[in-house]
Amino acid sequence: MRAGAVPPGPSAYGTVRGSLRRWPVGWLCAVLCLLGAALVVFEFSAVIRVFPDLALLAFALLLLTVVVGKAALARVRPFRDPPRGWAWSGVAWGASAATACALVANDGLQSIWDRAAGVGFGSRWGAALTAPLNEELLKFSGVVLIAVVARRLVRGPLDGFFLGAFTGLGFQVVENWTYAMNAILAGGGVNGVTEVTQSFTTRVLLTGLGSHWAMSAVAGTGAGVLFAHSDRPVRRRLAPAAACVLTAMGMHALFDAPVLDSAAGLGIKVAVNFLVAVGFYTVLRHRARRRARAFLMSERTPLSADLLTRRSRRRALERVAPVRRPAAAARATSYLDLVEERAALDEAAPGQASDMNIITK
Repeated sequence: MRAGAVPPGPSAYGTVRGSLRRWPVGWLCAVLCLLGAALVVFEFSAVIRVFPDLALLAFALLLLTVVVGKAALARVRPFRDPPRGWAWSGVAWGASAATACALVANDGLQSIWDRAAGVGFGSRWGAALTAPLNEELLKFSGVVLIAVVARRLVRGPLDGFFLGAFTGLGFQVVENWTYAMNAILAGGGVNGVTEVTQSFTTRVLLTGLGSHWAMSAVAGTGAGVLFAHSDRPVRRRLAPAAACVLTAMGMHALFDAPVLDSAAGLGIKVAVNFLVAVGFYTVLRHRARRRARAFLMSERTPLSADLLTRRSRRRALERVAPVRRPAAAARATSYLDLVEERAALDEAAPGQASDMNIITK
């Protein structure tokens, strides 16, 4: 360790505990998720009761989707995977509370468009007008509530991006399941297996890359802006946060709009939404890595640049004697808390390279 260097403090990342004032918000989230899950099951109880095997098949396919999707999102998150409870909280909100409220709100808004502009207009444009309003706001509200509960885990826009992506993934999977249930009901269960697999293929394999996870990731970036660990006043964060949410609504409106109705047009919609989300991720990831690298290379820290990536940490640990490797890994994990906190801040001036590989000590 360099002379005069100050070692990092205790981990905030792994020791997050809800304070007394945040417990009610956490309980509210839990209750709303339970009520939402109950409402979804109740809405489709008749289909489940008559076609339990098909409902189970659809559930198994979509459970596979959420597991694979969550693992993929966790893997592309910079520095390291997110805390499992934090990530699954987002999935749970999207899959239960947000989906259940959307089932009710969609019917209400659809009736408004039908009465205001006629059934023809409502049937053609209702989805493009309804879903961006209620579904994006419902998913975003869950991101905000989780951010309030786990305040230290949403340190900047990048954390908001991933929490939004997990929330959208949960919503996407359960919405896909409801579409499969409706397809079974419409077909009377005659070709139920085909209907379930076709729904899975269309809504997961063909359009999944540009669906709810992408929209909610963009909206969640706005929550990350609002909850950033920064001295910038909240009033200066409102405009960029609102811009993120409005961008997500625009992505959703494009996806559901009765334009580009061909297969090629659908591919364009999916590609646009996917590229918007990837663009957000690329910019946020680049900024986070730049700040983290500048911090690790500065004179303010004794930490090694080996902390920057999963691969460099793995290689550094391989150089440690096996008997000392668990302790070194634990130290590296603790130091990552500080690295990620600094990566979320606006400042991290580059300095001289560290000549001390602290992981191997």
